[in-house]
Amino acid sequence: MAAGSGGSLSLPPPCPKSPPEYPDLYGKRRETAKVQMLEREISFLEVELKSVGGLQHASRCCKEVTDFVTTNSDPLIPT
Repeated sequence: MAAGSGGSLSLPPPCPKSPPEYPDLYGKRRETAKVQMLEREISFLEVELKSVGGLQHASRCCKEVTDFVTTNSDPLIPT
């Protein structure tokens, strides 16, 4: 055993690791794929918003139904 205090081996002090020679391409590709997926979803939602923008408002549809029901008598109700 090495001569020292208490008979334990002394380890060298920790030193920080140097940065890798090459950047983390896997992480960059993964983040790029996430961004591309979000961009596709945004473009899909923009198309959906444009198609929904051409629809009538619910209040207008309800008014048309109410007008139709009030102007046409029900054939099953005796007058």
